This record gives sequence, structure tokens and C-alpha cells, in this order.
Amino acid sequence: MVNLFDFAHDNRLFKQFKVSDLLFTEYKCLEKQPVFQIWSHYNYFVYVLSGQKKWQTLNAEYLVHTGEAIFVKKGASIIHKFFEVDFCALILFVPDDFIANVFQQNGFKFPADGNTHQDAVFPLAMDETLSAYFQSVFSYFLKNEPPPTSLLEIKFKELILNLICSPENQALCNYFRLLSSESKTSIRDVMETNFPFNLKLEEFARLSGRSLTTFKKDFVTTYGTTPGKWLTKKRLALAQRLLENSDKNITQVAFESGFENTSHFITVFKKEHSITPLQFKRSARMAS
Repeated sequence: MVNLFDFAHDNRLFKQFKVSDLLFTEYKCLEKQPVFQIWSHYNYFVYVLSGQKKWQTLNAEYLVHTGEAIFVKKGASIIHKFFEVDFCALILFVPDDFIANVFQQNGFKFPADGNTHQDAVFPLAMDETLSAYFQSVFSYFLKNEPPPTSLLEIKFKELILNLICSPENQALCNYFRLLSSESKTSIRDVMETNFPFNLKLEEFARLSGRSLTTFKKDFVTTYGTTPGKWLTKKRLALAQRLLENSDKNITQVAFESGFENTSHFITVFKKEHSITPLQFKRSARMAS
């Protein structure tokens, strides 16, 4: 699975500005498949300049059009690409600690207002201020010389501060508050959000900000079992729900449950249930 940050960071086809671990990039989707998975160990903002795309998480789907923006928590998503108009977007990659530092350095102490959003994608409520912000960032890509790095860092902070002060984006502000109060990424949060995606253990470890050895140790402490056993159990349970409650075919179920491929899914499912996924799906239909 492609790491979006690494892909954008290393791709010379994209115009980009870098400040330490912060990255502005003018991103154009080069993927030829209509549906694919991506992940990033950094959070990122997407502001669509042209076209549209759909981000699919475990819980919902988010279609983003020209002039709209979303915030995506670090982790994985299924992406649906549309080919009618070329997709182009500004993507701003921001690590957890940068967001937390902005929140803490500016002394924000107001309590959470109960406006929570439990998913990995936050649609942004666009107003004149946010629209003008993204347009101002895009204007840098039209110039011959890049802006000073000190100015770029200020622009990243400006976006975070705008969102913190936006009444329409309080759910995201509450998430920023959570980042500022946590000293270490929660393994439980990483795993419960990202188990449906075909990530390697090294990638789960990177998402959690740990070495592979420390990740495995902390995982056993958290769940009382190994990552491999836990992932298989969670993915099989999700696959079973999809087989029982959706019209998705076996290939789609395997893909959306995090299995390596369809053959692997069939083998693991049959070992667990003594019948194939297709046989299970047919029997579930007859029972209903």
C-alpha cells in the first residue's frame, strides 16, 4: 500500500514546499485504478482544486468536490477515483506534535463542547477565511521563487489557529485538543481505526510512533494477544458482517476487510468457518 506522504515527498512531478516534517504539495492523482488504498503516518489536509475524490473509512464515505476540504487523521483509507475531470489538490501534511504544540503554545484552555467526531476523516466547514487561506497557499505555487521557510511555518500555524477558532469546526478542534493532551499515540486508537486495511506490522508501528519491537510489546500489554492473531480475528469478524449485510462480492469483501488478497481471505475464512465465504454468503441469504 502506498504511503501518501512518502510518495508525495519523493515525487519530483509535484510542486512542493518543505519545512522540517511539514509539507505543502500540489498533488495530482497518478493512480490508474478506480479504487485503491493509501495510508500516511502524518495527518493531512486536502483542498480540492479540480475534480473530485471519495475517502472511505471503516464507518463512512466522504466525497470531496472542487473548493471543498477535509482533514484526514494519520492512518489508512480506501480511495475512489473519478476520471471525468483530472483530480488536483493542495495537500498539507502535518504531524501530531506540530498540532499539539500550536495548541499548547497559544494557551488554549477552553473545555470540550461535546461536539465530537469519531471517524478518521473530518469534512471542513468552509468559510471565506478558510477559502482565502487555501488560495493564498496556492498562490505560492504560481511564483518562480519559493517563500521563506519561516513564512511557510507561519502558514501552517495559521491554518491550525483558524480551525481552532472556527465555531463550525469544533469537532476537529476537539480532536486537536486530544492530541495536545496525549504524550504518546494510543495503540488502541491506531488499531481500531486501521485494522480493515492491509497494513504491515511495521506500518502499524510507524503509525503508533514506536519501533516494531516496542509496538509488539505494547500491543500485547494492551490486548493480551499478538498483533497477528488480533488482526485476523477482527478482519474475519468484519468480513462476516459484510457477507451477511451487503451485496459486495468476495473480492470486495476481502479488499475492505484488510486481507492480502482474495485467495488468502478464502483460505483464512474457510479455516475459521469450515465453509468458503461464498457458501457462507449464500447460507446467510437463505436464512434471511
